[in-house]
Amino acid sequence: MSASSDLHWSIVRGMSVPLALMVQATLAPSLSIYGIQPSILLTVFVLFAFRTGALASIWMGFACGMVLDTYAAGRTGAFALALSVVGYAVGQLEERKVHVGYPLRVLVLGLAVLLHDAIWHLVNRHGWWDLPLFLLRTSLPGMLYTMLFGAVLFAIRPPKVQARAW
Repeated sequence: MSASSDLHWSIVRGMSVPLALMVQATLAPSLSIYGIQPSILLTVFVLFAFRTGALASIWMGFACGMVLDTYAAGRTGAFALALSVVGYAVGQLEERKVHVGYPLRVLVLGLAVLLHDAIWHLVNRHGWWDLPLFLLRTSLPGMLYTMLFGAVLFAIRPPKVQARAW
């Protein structure tokens, strides 16, 4: 790839997460089933983190999280912290050159949803004692719906394949 092509794809990747944030706010409520929505933002954000690494994902998660914190109820910084931690964790897989195939990517997306929701729940001071019930009642259905949505998106945009130099 040339330098201009790399720059082009960096710009496209950089715009994908803020675009997903807008789609999450506008389209996701219409995809709701029994009050459960897929997290389009987290799906695109995890794909972004797989492709760019930890540092870019931390900053993108912080920026999108601050936008979410501006409009959401709860403690300021809860979404920013949760998305930054998720970005770091998923980005580490890319930086450590861990090969994550299609089924494992969908599983990582599900774990990212649980991690995000757990951090958000605890930062908003809902307490450790409510966390298992919150994850079971609220996060698990959303996680399954997001994993289904992510499975479709990951099939459309497969992971990049890297040659390994052992």
